[in-house]
Amino acid sequence: MATYKTPGVYVKETGRNPPAFDGQPTSIPAFIGYAGPDAISNISPVKILSFSEFANRFGNDGGEKFFHESIDLFYKNGGGECYIIPIGNIHDPVSLSAFLAGLEASKPLPVQLLVMPDAGLLPEPDFYSLQKQALAAAAVLHDRFVILDTVHPSGNCKTDQDTFRAGIGNDNLKWGAAYYPWLKPENGRALPPSGAVAGVYAMTDQTRGVWKAPANVSLSGVADLTNHVTNEEQETMNMPFDGKAINALRLFPGKGILIWGGRTLDGNCMDWRYVSVRRTITFIEQSIQKGAGWVVFEPNDAHTWAALKAMIENFLLGLWRQGALAGAKPEEAFTVHIGLGTSMTAVDILEGILRVFVNVAVSRPAEFIVIAFQFQTRKS
Repeated sequence: MATYKTPGVYVKETGRNPPAFDGQPTSIPAFIGYAGPDAISNISPVKILSFSEFANRFGNDGGEKFFHESIDLFYKNGGGECYIIPIGNIHDPVSLSAFLAGLEASKPLPVQLLVMPDAGLLPEPDFYSLQKQALAAAAVLHDRFVILDTVHPSGNCKTDQDTFRAGIGNDNLKWGAAYYPWLKPENGRALPPSGAVAGVYAMTDQTRGVWKAPANVSLSGVADLTNHVTNEEQETMNMPFDGKAINALRLFPGKGILIWGGRTLDGNCMDWRYVSVRRTITFIEQSIQKGAGWVVFEPNDAHTWAALKAMIENFLLGLWRQGALAGAKPEEAFTVHIGLGTSMTAVDILEGILRVFVNVAVSRPAEFIVIAFQFQTRKS
């Protein structure tokens, strides 16, 4: 602290601009299910960082449930931090009410993904009721995405697609994605794919960013699929008439089993067709919302507006440089509008409302690559 000895006027400059903010996490899942032989149905979420930590906490026996093996595949495919919400142990009967209690317990958690592999054990009406309520919760909370399984495949791809689309309904489709068919891990037992897919989400986010589609990635710990989707069958999965896209898992010789689709259930919506777009926008929204918390109770004036605008622009500039946003120049990738006459009226200011309008051009996956060849004949 400065020591003042001579009478006079002293000037000390202090910065008013708050520090820049970092992006929020994007791929921490909440797993809801029957955790193991040592689990109790107290619905108390537990944060874990590894499969060994899960096994030490809940036991190393999955029984007839899918949860244990799904957590194993989550970590084999790149998963990290996650929350376990035990709704019972491997000996308890499955019930919709238990899942709904687990879904309710997940709402306050700082998670961005919802995964429910044991839901495949429910009767079909309860299975679809749970999925629809999970999508509705994601739509209300605006901070998470649901990774959905189909029911146990019958072996007929078209029948399985039609059954799923009829059951999932028409609401809140942009908040989730479905994957088909089921997996055959190295022990040979059929398993819903959501746990492994959640691991790929986490790995892709960590290595490439949430704006990279979690697709064209091989699954580890998986020996085969319950049935093999053909090109013709995937046409109706990826681009169905009703828009309810289902992402295929496919076996390619020499490449292994790949996630071969990156669409949300809202396949007919140009804005929210892709998983990476929906999750990138959620990431941007959540990051700005939490990073701008310092503004509360600050003067709603030009100084605050300029500081907030600079923070948001710096954040978006960083995303553009990483490839999250499209555009040859920053001004083509994003714009931030804040101020009287641009984002607010005089009435807004009197009522203590500070509005910011942010426009972003999110990078979209190159889903279809078209290569045209032109041949030059030999000249005589």
